Formats: sequence, C-alpha cells, structure tokens
Amino acid sequence: CRRKSHPSARENGRKRVNINSRWYYTQDFVLASQSLAACRTPEPALGGRAWPNFRASDERWEPALALWANCTLGLIAFWWVGSRQQPGRSVMTITGLPGLMSLDPRALSQSRLDRAAELFASFRETAFAPANEAWRDKARATLDRAVLVELLELPEAILEPLAHLRRQWCAEPSVHGGKRTAPPPGEA
Repeated sequence: CRRKSHPSARENGRKRVNINSRWYYTQDFVLASQSLAACRTPEPALGGRAWPNFRASDERWEPALALWANCTLGLIAFWWVGSRQQPGRSVMTITGLPGLMSLDPRALSQSRLDRAAELFASFRETAFAPANEAWRDKARATLDRAVLVELLELPEAILEPLAHLRRQWCAEPSVHGGKRTAPPPGEA
C-alpha cells in the first residue's frame, strides 16, 4: 500500500532535501586523518550525512568562509564547538554549525572579497596535512598567513604567536588522538 502525500508536502520536502551547493562542512571531523573542516566544489552537488551542504546568503562570501574554516583558527573553532567524545575527533551537528566562530564576510569590502576569491583559487590544488599535524604543515602556515595578513590585513607579527598556538593545539590529546604525529613533548 503506497501512501499519497499532498503536493505541497512533496514540494516542501524537495526544497529541504534537494539543496545543491558548492560549499560543505564536515560533521564528523577526524582530526588525525582529515585535513579540511570545510570544502567547496567546482560544481553544485548534493552533500551527504558526513558532509552536508551549506549555502551562504551571498555566494561571494564562500571563498572567504572556506579559507577561514581551514586556517588554524578555523580548525580550532570547529574543534572547540564540536563534541570531543573520542580522541582525535570532533563531531558537529547541523544545528551546531551556525555556532561556529568565523570571520564576518559582511564586513569585507568588495576588494577583500575579490582578494579572498584569488587566494582561494591559489590554494585550490594545495595538499594539506591532517589537521592534527598543522604544527608542522607548511601549507597550513602559508594559508594562515594568507588569511590573517593578506586578507584581513593583520600585522605580520601575529604569525609567531599563532605558530605557538598551532603547536600547543596539536599537542592536545583530543586533537592528536594518541598518534605519534603529535609535536614532541616539551616543544609545545
């Protein structure tokens, strides 16, 4: 026996389920093996349970948001807000995603949004180490510099304390999950 649904209910369901976008957040961030908290695809697609779709109010904001989500401060924000019930893993619910700390793309001028798009394009093919190895990942340090100094125009002096924070964060057991890739003891 097949149940018929009301046409408006079907349409409402389609609107909720068939959300194509180019922007995705992970919900189950395995810090010891995954390098990205968020990603953006060249073409719109349907996300899945582990990588649900996200759509910014203005598509021009997406490159800046993707850059931020994957810089050290964005990774730490994801880890901080997510549930850390297993070592090396941070789990986020869909309803928790709006609580992530992020840069405010509404505050970026059009020239900075254009710069974010350029920076995003320059990192498109970059291979990053897993998040728990950010302390020794030159690509992540380069991304941090691009986001903080080139995009947000913070002073270059911010990079030294950020490198220290990156190292301390990677030494946290809930980040490295017991893997031998943690910073050597005494260096954090």
